[in-house]
Amino acid sequence: MIPRLKSLQVESVAGGVIIHRRALERTHLADAEGSVAVLLRLLREGTRTEDELVPAMAAEGFQVPRDDIAAALAQFDEWRILERAGDDDTLTPAVRERHQSNLRFYDVSADLTVSSADQHRAVASARVLLLGAGGLGSGILQSFVGLGVGHVTLVDFDTVEIKNLARQFAYGLAAVGRRKVDAAKAWAAAYSGGTVVDAVHRRVEDVVAIQELATGHDVVVCAVDTPGNVQLLVNEACCDLGIPFVAGGLAYSSLVYWSVQPGTSACRQCLELRRAEEPAAEGAGPLFDSQPVNRATGPVVQVLSGLMAMEAMRFVRRTEAPVALACYHVLQLADDMTTSRDPWQRHPDCPWCARR
Repeated sequence: MIPRLKSLQVESVAGGVIIHRRALERTHLADAEGSVAVLLRLLREGTRTEDELVPAMAAEGFQVPRDDIAAALAQFDEWRILERAGDDDTLTPAVRERHQSNLRFYDVSADLTVSSADQHRAVASARVLLLGAGGLGSGILQSFVGLGVGHVTLVDFDTVEIKNLARQFAYGLAAVGRRKVDAAKAWAAAYSGGTVVDAVHRRVEDVVAIQELATGHDVVVCAVDTPGNVQLLVNEACCDLGIPFVAGGLAYSSLVYWSVQPGTSACRQCLELRRAEEPAAEGAGPLFDSQPVNRATGPVVQVLSGLMAMEAMRFVRRTEAPVALACYHVLQLADDMTTSRDPWQRHPDCPWCARR
């Protein structure tokens, strides 16, 4: 294995070097003799194994013990500024060209253990159950197809209507009147043949149906809001199967998404139980029922579908922890685009978490 310094900015300053690990994150290293700068330069070349770095440093006038080289590489790898040189070459030229930007995004979380190519292979072999082919679901599907997710089982019971064209960009005028799952499958095939879409025209109404659909998949994405308890149904099914899931939606002017990993995080039922324990205000009760209104414009759907697709892929790539485990991630569209996080904890009486 040949370690290589990632494409990062490194500055030389008096008595040291500065590594720009992120746009707003810099690491200062003391380097009075210049050996660190030389090691970083050799690593940037990406042509030497760990053992070969010792004589290479010696040729530059620095006698550095192998253990010190190993310690430096371990620290750099912990900072995720190293990658395996040449690992892109394990992919075919066609895959490298098609997924060039995806691979360079994976560079950010790559290290000496898991390369960008490894992450692509994980995505390409993933099986995702996507519930919903509406505004949110079709946008998530587009992200999955762009990333090259291997297999998507797409479930919806609706047909394309003219009003859908305001925010559901997998469809066009020619698709009006068609089943959404069929039209979405046709779009995916025309856009890129790397993703197999299994179209299931079906209404999801109970736990058994979701379990049947989810079996054999790596992650489930819930992009539907009916029936009203669908998130709890998905939660029960996924907790029983041990499959992680991501859910989200638009509540008036708030974008919300969250995820659950059975056996690791609290589940959606935990939140329901905790809400039931909250004291209700005396005499509290609804004065008017809110009317269902869909305010999801195209840009709004694209933002949320992208965030949910990224969270789903964190379960697949496994190079960074899911960011929304048992935690509402909220984006307030009507309040200066402010963001907030609202986590919840496991409930001791949760029947689904007790199984894990």
